Amino acid sequence: MPNIPTITAPTWSATTRAAEPLRAGAFALAIAAFELILAKGIVGPEVARYVFLFVGLFALALVFRFPMATALIFLVLTDFIFHSTIFARDVGSLSVRPHELALACLLVVALVRPRRQTWGGVPGTALAAFLGLVATSAALAVWGGETSLSDAFNWARPLGLLTFFYIVVRLFPSPRDRRLLLTAVAVLAAVAGVVAALIAFGADFGSALQAPGDQAIRGQEGLGSLERVRLAGLSAGYAVFWFAVVQIAARQGRSRLLWMLLLAGIALGIAVSFNRNMWLGLAIGALLMAVLGGSMVRNRLAVGAVVAIAGLAVLMAFGSSTTNETVVQPIVKRGSTLLSPGKTSKESSLQDRARETEKAWGAAEDHLLLGVGAGVPFGVYLRQPIASGSIFYGVATIPQLFLHNQYLYLVLIAGIPGLIAFLVFLGVPVLHSIRRVPRDPAIAACGVGILLIMISSVVAIYLTTDDWTPLLALLAGTIVADLEGPAAAGEPAGLSP
Repeated sequence: MPNIPTITAPTWSATTRAAEPLRAGAFALAIAAFELILAKGIVGPEVARYVFLFVGLFALALVFRFPMATALIFLVLTDFIFHSTIFARDVGSLSVRPHELALACLLVVALVRPRRQTWGGVPGTALAAFLGLVATSAALAVWGGETSLSDAFNWARPLGLLTFFYIVVRLFPSPRDRRLLLTAVAVLAAVAGVVAALIAFGADFGSALQAPGDQAIRGQEGLGSLERVRLAGLSAGYAVFWFAVVQIAARQGRSRLLWMLLLAGIALGIAVSFNRNMWLGLAIGALLMAVLGGSMVRNRLAVGAVVAIAGLAVLMAFGSSTTNETVVQPIVKRGSTLLSPGKTSKESSLQDRARETEKAWGAAEDHLLLGVGAGVPFGVYLRQPIASGSIFYGVATIPQLFLHNQYLYLVLIAGIPGLIAFLVFLGVPVLHSIRRVPRDPAIAACGVGILLIMISSVVAIYLTTDDWTPLLALLAGTIVADLEGPAAAGEPAGLSP
């Protein structure tokens, strides 16, 4: 006889009862983790360790109470103005990063108190398999003495942020919640874009936003006085650009104006990044959205293209010579190289990437099953100057442990099976966004966002860094949660307004 819910005593299924010990154990493990991370290695009296432990438990309680706020903080720490590692603090021999602590707390909540009992179906299984293969490959490399535990951990840890996918599908299955997360990312990207534009046009606070050794802000040789600026929020803008376009197309009045302002901020950030991969990606995205977005989006794109071309023509015809020389001409000159492949192929950066890909493939051929492991040299080296102040001592040759061709890099750290698992993790959501019935332009925009990141990752490090992996997890989780249906009976599906 089936259980009949009552208002006097809650009914629990056998599955729920069986899961209770697991949830209690997860909470206990979370407490132990806080003790190890926040208490172990603290120099000082014993009472200091208990203070840190208490702070950790209090933070965990807040996460349980406010998971959405914690998720937004996580996104702020990874995809806003500062790069996430600028907040890292050493605790003993471990570099503790706040965004990883927030993610760990959210994972505990997702395990103990989910709003939907799911792990994301096939994409979730593929992600677990991929992460397991990365960990196995790294462990074997450390065991064999091919790399240190520190290098293996630090080069693999950005991939752990992909587990934000499980948080989205288990804690935020409601379309309203997922729309809020995507809107928050758009706001972060727009603000970061405005800040990047101010720096590019001469604001003097740019150096304060960089961690030591970071090259987020760099002058453009041969492109005038305009600086190239790439803050962490640039990745967010690229990921949700077409989601913002859909919101503009679907809304009216003040709401549409606000989304237009957000899109303008995002576009500014992408423009001053001088990132041709992104510029080309947005052009491809326009074609995809014209096909997948429906007549409403297609009409808005046509109007927007006409307005943009007209505005650029007016600026070049009637703008001051200073504006044209410092703003318009550098961007036009940089973009024109996309139409001149012969000229582009002679650039040293592309030649360097071709050479590193050739050498890395030689190492990958001998380790196709599990790869060489994260943090293991694969035959590519960097030359770095050794200097102290104005004194130059020479050049050091060090192994390069990253690769611009991200698909070959995935083979290096997880083998062919790892690459296949990763492609399944992202490919299934993309296919659903394209084949969804009825079609939802906002869901399609999320799929296009994933697809553009995947295309750009042939020559850019977009799949394995801690500003990109949370966005891939968010977009994939958003689509999979849509595939599994609304969170509550009667709640409308989809993300379009």
